[in-house]
Amino acid sequence: MAATMRILFYTGKGGVGKTSVAAATALRCAQRGYRTIVLSTDAAHSLGDSLGVELRAEPIEVAPNLWAQEINALHELEANWGEVSQYMTDLLAWQGADTIAQGELSVIPGTEELFSLLQIKRHYDEGRFDVLVVDAAPTGETLRLLSMPDIMRWWISRLFPVARALLKVVRPVARRVTDMPIVNDEVLASAQKAIDALVEVRTILTDQQVTTARIVMNLEKMVIREAQRSLTYLSLFGYAVDAVVVNRILPVEVDGHFASWRSMQQEYAPHVDQMFGPLPILRSPHFPREIVGTELLSTLADRLFGDGDPASFLYQGPMQRIEKADGGYDLILPLPFASEDQVHLAQSADELLISVGWYRHRIALPQTLARLHAEDAYFEDDLLRVTFRRGAA
Repeated sequence: MAATMRILFYTGKGGVGKTSVAAATALRCAQRGYRTIVLSTDAAHSLGDSLGVELRAEPIEVAPNLWAQEINALHELEANWGEVSQYMTDLLAWQGADTIAQGELSVIPGTEELFSLLQIKRHYDEGRFDVLVVDAAPTGETLRLLSMPDIMRWWISRLFPVARALLKVVRPVARRVTDMPIVNDEVLASAQKAIDALVEVRTILTDQQVTTARIVMNLEKMVIREAQRSLTYLSLFGYAVDAVVVNRILPVEVDGHFASWRSMQQEYAPHVDQMFGPLPILRSPHFPREIVGTELLSTLADRLFGDGDPASFLYQGPMQRIEKADGGYDLILPLPFASEDQVHLAQSADELLISVGWYRHRIALPQTLARLHAEDAYFEDDLLRVTFRRGAA
């Protein structure tokens, strides 16, 4: 492996065994000699249960070459958003809100979990570890968190300069006519620092030479459908996926209720191969007991990876790119499982807003495309081709 840290990001529908797979991956990386850390951004915090140890907010060594950490979301919020929260608390108090309401309303929903992602940047910057394995929250929560830095980046680039200019004019006047707390430069600077750090986390997680996501699923219809949507939305936001994990496959020798369940799994298995190819599909069996502790996690790693290296890049698919075309350029984006009726585009100056389902992604356009008009968009297999041509926007 190169000197740069390798980051593996595991996500999946709640209850599919994502934490066990993440812990087994981290253990196998450690057994292969990589200094490895596994951390949980999931509020359920079951990573310690899987490893059979009591984890803390700071990394502890749980096996040779292996450290683990369960992030304290409230601590991360206070450390990175404390000044902003305090200003909001002061403002709410001035408006007459009671103490409980101040505490609840001074925090933007989701920011506790969002700032947990900054631990990824911390470990990446410090360079103590070769591999970082992230046991992420269930897919819906993870996708929401991964999309938020885009929104915050927009705030920084569009709203903060206006706010600063406005405050220079308003603040001296406001102090003479009201005792309402007025946001100061320190609060704005603190907010910008935190948002800049989150944007850097996004840069790390979308660097396909560093980070890949792996989607964990079971052979159940609803779970498979959610895995498809996850692949679509991760691709929309530029996160590379290098494998799918099919977990808890029942053995052939089962009877009764489990026989019908096994029959259902056999029905879905070939469809998964067809749907998710050419992504590698890692498989693991349904264990007869809970997977707790390093011995069983090592057995799970055997089933998943055999003699292979979990930290290797298992697949590299097409990346977002620009191609020269007659009269302009084409922007090409991988969007597996999406259809034309799900995709909506809007161009505004130097940005292209792409909406797929419930999610939106802003793409900052290079000058090559910003001076052109997004004229058309259509699919070629799993690739969305957006044509930019000369003409009035």
